[in-house]
Amino acid sequence: MSWWKRFTRNADTRQTTPAAPTADAQAAPEQTSIELRQGTAEFERFITEAELEQGNLAHGAEHLAELLKFAPGNPEWLALADRYLQRAGTPAEAVLLPPSDQRYAATEALRCWIMAREGRVADAMDLLLHVIDAAPESDYLDAWALDWLEPAGALEQLDADLQMRVYGRVIQRTPEAREATAHDLANTRRWAALASRIRPSDDFVAQWAMLHIGLLRRAALFDQALELAGPVQQQDWHQATARGLVLRQQGRPAEADLAFSQAMQQQPEELSTYLEAGDTWLENQGWAQAINWYDQALALHPEHAWAAPSRDYCQWRATGDDALLQRVIDAAKADNERAYQLWFLASGAPPQPNDASANVLRKIRDSLLDGSYNGSPGDSITLRTSSLEAPSNVLAITLELAAHGLAGCKVEVTAESIAQPDPRQPLGPVAHLLWRYEGDQAQPAMPPPGEKVSALIAALAAKPYARANWAQASHVATGLTGDEPLQVLATLVHPPAVPDRSIPALLWLTRVQSAAAQVLAHLDSGWEGSRRRELLLCALFGPSDWTTVAAIRVMAAIAHDQPAHALDIHTCFEQLESQRPDDGYCCWLEPLYESWQQLPLLFDHERETLRQKLAQLQEDDSDSA
Repeated sequence: MSWWKRFTRNADTRQTTPAAPTADAQAAPEQTSIELRQGTAEFERFITEAELEQGNLAHGAEHLAELLKFAPGNPEWLALADRYLQRAGTPAEAVLLPPSDQRYAATEALRCWIMAREGRVADAMDLLLHVIDAAPESDYLDAWALDWLEPAGALEQLDADLQMRVYGRVIQRTPEAREATAHDLANTRRWAALASRIRPSDDFVAQWAMLHIGLLRRAALFDQALELAGPVQQQDWHQATARGLVLRQQGRPAEADLAFSQAMQQQPEELSTYLEAGDTWLENQGWAQAINWYDQALALHPEHAWAAPSRDYCQWRATGDDALLQRVIDAAKADNERAYQLWFLASGAPPQPNDASANVLRKIRDSLLDGSYNGSPGDSITLRTSSLEAPSNVLAITLELAAHGLAGCKVEVTAESIAQPDPRQPLGPVAHLLWRYEGDQAQPAMPPPGEKVSALIAALAAKPYARANWAQASHVATGLTGDEPLQVLATLVHPPAVPDRSIPALLWLTRVQSAAAQVLAHLDSGWEGSRRRELLLCALFGPSDWTTVAAIRVMAAIAHDQPAHALDIHTCFEQLESQRPDDGYCCWLEPLYESWQQLPLLFDHERETLRQKLAQLQEDDSDSA
């Protein structure tokens, strides 16, 4: 029995090894122990390093492979892989990955990496495609394959069939440009540049043209894509469809419609043409045109799982008949993925707060809209609540009044009691305090952002609430310089003005805070010691507020997309929950339990416990309503 098996044989879930004492015992909220939880990057790295020291290379390589699966491009982990290669000698593959009856995606990926390091690029790529099929959520293709194929002559080592298979996988895994983060778009453009070196065989010319156009479209190289598609009058179904998709991504729906019509005339039984055309008009709010295309699709395939909810959604938008939206929602609840996308699109905003003051604001807004509000600029509004509420309530009321020409009104919300732990206090030392209290009155603790940053966040908040928001925020983050990241943090408590009184301030403020938090999430890569972690923790661990909610949701998204960081985020959520107030409404508790369940490392019993806590919280809130 190996030393590690002796160490873990009695553990059914986790092991925790105490860390060395810190010099400052008040250094919360940093971790005070190293948690070795199976299925996490920390667990795999611990064993990988320990087995290297012990000389147990084959066993250590298994855990090295699992570690690299979390983030194949992590430079520290690749350096650790290099140490394994040096220790193994030649042939490293035989030492580190001896023959076995069982083969796993992670260890086969490590085999690919070793092959590539030995110059066997074609063999590595062939095997890597099988690995990607077995582990489609992995990032090996961008993290490794680009570096293997970009050197002169490397791509040319692959035969035509393998080249097409590689680019087929690239296309499958690459998002459209508007949904691509700055990092993903940069990689797509590397693939597009590399594609210029491909010389397909006669058997693959037509296939390659379609792949190449699709890749250029995803790289936002639209002019090149249209040029490659060729003259309109000479296009077959493939070229016409490719042209329509490019024009769609350019926001040129009428021209895209013509291209899809041309494609439909050539292959009238091809369903995808109707769906792509309908989606083009849906994205551009051309409800009647979209309905026409979906009707034609449904004529070919009645009750089609994509066309049917898409048509209901467009008809709802055109008529306002909520029964149609309910049909979309019912389909979403029945696991129709397209219906779920449309339900999300219909919501138009992140969930809005339900504080008592927020509910009062909804009534104030109604009176402002119907003309029954009798206040004037310079008035004072005083509200009294049973317990201390999020200071963003005052922000939202102030924003709403200003949007209706009542700037300068003083808003004060007083509390009859303060819960414990004190929600006015941060959970521990944070780099920047967002709110400062005098008694039960909060004031922003940061100076207002500059006009540039405020305008950037306002532009993001004004965009339709969609999955593409995450990608859009990343492009803003890459353009920040100097102290502008701090200014983004400041917009959480100094939001830009509501751009139009038709937009409720509650909706606007939650979108501003969501957009700002998403930008912070993309400031840099990695996690421990990163700027993004530092600034997001200012919101998560600062005084209790809607800004806490924004940080929770963004950090859960990071953990989902980058599971290497999930354990630290899980620990942060544990620390936050430990500050659950003993009384009164807590604005961040329900979002915490909702978002926490998304973390990939949870054991089944932990996820079920969170589900039960959320259900109990919702039941308690319903009883007290």
